Amino acid sequence: MTVVTTQTDEQRAISIVIAHKLASLNLNATFVEPVSVGPIVSVYRFLPHSTTKVSHIESLSQDFALALGVEDVLVKRMPGEVAVGIFVPNRERKYVQWRDVCHIPTIDSLLGGKRLWQVPLILGVDHLGKIVAEDLTLFPHLLIAGSTGGGKSTLLNSLIATLIYNLPPDEVQFVLVDLKQVEFNHFVGAKHLLFEPAHNVYQALERMQWCIEEMEGRLKKFAKIGARNILEFNGTHQDGRLAYIVIVFDELASLLLDSRKEDEEEKRGPSLGRIAQAKLSQLAEKARATGIHIIAATQRSSVKVVEGNIKANFPARLTFRLPSQADSMTILGTSGAEHLLSRGDMLFVNPNRAGIQRIHAPLASIEDIRAAVEYSTRRQGWLREKNY
Repeated sequence: MTVVTTQTDEQRAISIVIAHKLASLNLNATFVEPVSVGPIVSVYRFLPHSTTKVSHIESLSQDFALALGVEDVLVKRMPGEVAVGIFVPNRERKYVQWRDVCHIPTIDSLLGGKRLWQVPLILGVDHLGKIVAEDLTLFPHLLIAGSTGGGKSTLLNSLIATLIYNLPPDEVQFVLVDLKQVEFNHFVGAKHLLFEPAHNVYQALERMQWCIEEMEGRLKKFAKIGARNILEFNGTHQDGRLAYIVIVFDELASLLLDSRKEDEEEKRGPSLGRIAQAKLSQLAEKARATGIHIIAATQRSSVKVVEGNIKANFPARLTFRLPSQADSMTILGTSGAEHLLSRGDMLFVNPNRAGIQRIHAPLASIEDIRAAVEYSTRRQGWLREKNY
């Protein structure tokens, strides 16, 4: 990240163009420093006067993009600041590589010893160039949305590869559901996988049922000793510690919207999609305390997929570029996703923090994934410290 107090000629020209555009629309706002120059976008801050509504400025994304000659511009109030941020794409962009952000020491430097993270996720870097890392157990589930080709599967591969690379299989394990049959095959062979990736709805339902039975079994173990969650149980059973289980769905819509036997529900029972919805709801509502967490991605942002129960149990949501403002409202509860760039540009709603965060996801190549799996299967020691 570079915080510019002395503007370059290009930055000064951009701020003047934005100011002129605001003035031509009778909106009073004053440019305020600094300009934050990130790897993908730069943020120009404007302070609206008392007569100007923030919502009016936020609705001018296309006007700013046209005036500046760029593909798109995102305008949002800056959380914790008294300014509106105008996110302008850089002409020269530095995309985030997985190899640069995947190490546990990187996460450790972010923690500062203040708290322990059980399942650390490195989501990427924010618009200021700072690494964004979060603990999945605090979410407790993560929903990822975005149009085809936006980067959902790339992000999933990056998240899985990071955990496999850094954590031993006795601390985190995976159940992978890949109905597209092409995304998770590179992880086959890793000791962290409880099963081979599920490639059809029937296999997915079997994996989900196993997770439900594992959840129920863990709850009974907790009840016997009076433990409320997996942290308390592992704290009193050092020799019989339970691993965290992460269930990853690459395309949730293909699972939940399966409509086979829909016309014969009264005769032959519910469709496979409705059975999957019931199992997913059961896991999302009860599995958190047992250390079972869900990461689900979908390219369909309709209310048929992201229904009320899903939104209630997936308070943490990431979205790549979406085709319309209505889709953005469905996922995030606000507009903005329709103005994102391609290649890993996304918005993040964190239930533990106010506001919306813009993040650029790292790119994990096939070679990176294979190297992470090979490294995890042959090494003797682990990067993770004993008390981390």
